[in-house]
Amino acid sequence: MAWIEPEYSKKTVSRAGDKLLAEGTSEEEYLTALNIINNWRSSHAFPLTTVQTFLRSKASKIDRNALIAQRLKRVPSILGKLKRFDKMRLHRMQDIGGCRAVVSDSQKVYKLRDNFVNSRTRNELLKQNDYIKFPKESGYRGIHLIYKYCGTKKHIYSGHIIEVQIRTRIQHAWATSVEIIGIFLKESLKSSQGPKEWLRFFELVGILFSCLENCIPENFSDNQIQSIREEATFLAIKLGVIEKLQAFSVSTKHIGTQNKKSGYFLLLLKTEERMMSISHYNNRDLPIATNHYLDLERQHNNNNSVDVVLVSAKSVRSLRIAYPNYFADSRVFLEKLNLAFNYK
Repeated sequence: MAWIEPEYSKKTVSRAGDKLLAEGTSEEEYLTALNIINNWRSSHAFPLTTVQTFLRSKASKIDRNALIAQRLKRVPSILGKLKRFDKMRLHRMQDIGGCRAVVSDSQKVYKLRDNFVNSRTRNELLKQNDYIKFPKESGYRGIHLIYKYCGTKKHIYSGHIIEVQIRTRIQHAWATSVEIIGIFLKESLKSSQGPKEWLRFFELVGILFSCLENCIPENFSDNQIQSIREEATFLAIKLGVIEKLQAFSVSTKHIGTQNKKSGYFLLLLKTEERMMSISHYNNRDLPIATNHYLDLERQHNNNNSVDVVLVSAKSVRSLRIAYPNYFADSRVFLEKLNLAFNYK
């Protein structure tokens, strides 16, 4: 397989990120910077696949139905993160290459985390965040592990940083439904940006979902939980949460995906048209896939009604489970929401 190698220094990469955000950048400078960023992003594919393969081998021993997927971060998401964090430098961004394991319950999350972290590997664990015991204010829960690739076979990738996420199915349903609403509202809810009532609703539901998994923080009393349930129910009715999620539907056009299993999938979601196309690429065609990825991002630059992402999955079926936000599929979330509202 022809892996894409980094062609630019880390200083050049970070300058390219700055150039895309700077005022007065010419079209030629913009396109040059975009090509540099795309090469840097694409060069994460090899270390990402290496880490993902290791994660898959560990997860399969703990939960045979574990879902594993990986993705290369979208350029709009990269730029959005650079804007939100003034001191962020592109070459130090920790989630350009990210893989995820979704398992059935929180006990398996921690077992997988422990097995993964304590296994022998040349890669260096830089940081570990437990957002289950210490949830984000948004309500997000899960485990995040940040690794620096230190492989010897492909030393040219040494220093690339890969993020590993481990979630339960309920936590995954919450996170992807935040993205579904964000996509159709054209707001970055997952980055805690957008209407306050929507952000508050998902914050409260995150707490209620933790009740379903028996991992709610100890400082919440029964009375507090009941108050949270009442406020979340009120907001759900006021915002029309259930009706909106049920109404969001996406027609899917498959391009070369029939009977395809593993490989790369390029997803193009047009929210106003409620249309999503999926293009499939074999592993050996990764350079072609990343070039098409960049072409689509260029074509739909500054169009917040279009989302593009390049992901890797075992099949179209696992793709739908791993990325239900791109299919506007909130069935699991709505099922768990009903349980949370009626949980005693």
